[in-house]
Amino acid sequence: MTTRPEPPADDLSAQAQFLHEVVARWLARPGVTVACGRWADGAISEIVTQGEAHLLPSLYDGCFVGVRELRLAGQPHHLHIDFGRVHRLAYAVAPSVCLALKPSFELRLLTVGAGGAPTDRWLVSLMLASPYIDGRLDEAAALQFFRCAADDASRRPDLIELSVDPAVQAGPVGSEVLRALCRATGVDGETDWDEALGAIAPPRPPAATKGDPPMLPLLREALALRDASLVIFRDRVLIEFKTERLAGVQRYEEAGHVSWQIGDQHDHHCHLSLGVVTKVLFSAESVSCKGGGLNYTAWFLTAGPCGNPYRRDAYFSIVLNRPYTGNDPRPEVIDPVLALFRRFKHEPWVVADETFLRVVREGPPGRQQRTGYDHAPT
Repeated sequence: MTTRPEPPADDLSAQAQFLHEVVARWLARPGVTVACGRWADGAISEIVTQGEAHLLPSLYDGCFVGVRELRLAGQPHHLHIDFGRVHRLAYAVAPSVCLALKPSFELRLLTVGAGGAPTDRWLVSLMLASPYIDGRLDEAAALQFFRCAADDASRRPDLIELSVDPAVQAGPVGSEVLRALCRATGVDGETDWDEALGAIAPPRPPAATKGDPPMLPLLREALALRDASLVIFRDRVLIEFKTERLAGVQRYEEAGHVSWQIGDQHDHHCHLSLGVVTKVLFSAESVSCKGGGLNYTAWFLTAGPCGNPYRRDAYFSIVLNRPYTGNDPRPEVIDPVLALFRRFKHEPWVVADETFLRVVREGPPGRQQRTGYDHAPT
């Protein structure tokens, strides 16, 4: 049984230093804007660096070793960034409101979420301020963008990803962007997008297992938990099935292809590729929807992103719906999920966060007895 500990200090320091070097290189270029915030959250502030911004060296040790200060020459305004809360750098080409919906070329600092889970969210991005000349793509700027991505990915492939939004690929500038990408990678100009992107940062597809998934017995028991729901969360879409309405898991095989159905064919059901699940995480997180109480969840995770904006490797989850009566915990609801963890905790693919382990050791707290159970900000 393993937990999700903080990265060793040496690893965190090395990662923060790599992020520092990449961002510092971007800041040294004259045509770069630092954007703070996302349009999806309602506001963006922009710092026009004009090549006169720089990062101060690290001043702290331990968990704050990633903290940096971004300074502008001769200006009192500055920005604090914690690289310790960044899990990947995403080179992204996507439509931007700032450019009249033309593609923007950005370096996004993807942040961790609750419990240290990797997300697709970013609070800071660096973008080319003027990637167009007289309305046409500045091919030299795009070429430099992709070459920077390739160089960074060659040094730390675990920290770099590259994407071109489908709307850009199919849009009026798509052929110009693809041409610059092919030149940067040296691949044939007639290649497709997947091959060209993969030449810089190969995607990490979830590895499907052969035969029945090892976590299948755990899943069957989790679906039998009282007052629980099966939840599938994607960007702006959340689907919830009450487990009491789901008639177990059925396996189907046709022409050598295996699929899994959760629920009866004549009632609410869903189809999931259970073979891509590589890990099951038991967590207990303090959340507002439980009135500040703990949210008991079994997360079914994959090796790569699944489109869940909250926890990018979360394929689906099973969560307890009503673990409290008033402010008191309901042992008849919570104890079965603790027992489920105990039965499977020795499996190498089962993990638990520290709060869940504390509940296993000390028992479930009431809704008001939250001191020591809340997650530190992540």
